[in-house]
Amino acid sequence: MTSPDAMTERVLELFRTGLRVDDIDVDTPLLDYGLDSVQSAEIIIELERAFGVEISDAEAATLHTARDVIECVTAEVGRRTGAGA
Repeated sequence: MTSPDAMTERVLELFRTGLRVDDIDVDTPLLDYGLDSVQSAEIIIELERAFGVEISDAEAATLHTARDVIECVTAEVGRRTGAGA
């Protein structure tokens, strides 16, 4: 199982790479970093591959900050492994 810190770092790494920025503040809206719909779709696909989860388009539309994404991925991984509520 991936630790929460490792998941957080992997999510942030995907955003730093996808958005070509050096750092991501978890509470800054991703749109402020220039996230567009193509980048968003690519990052969601990478997240799904990296963590073996599925994030619906409707759910993805509600993810506005890196913190939102981290919480979503953590919950999805928990559900997949039976550790989530």
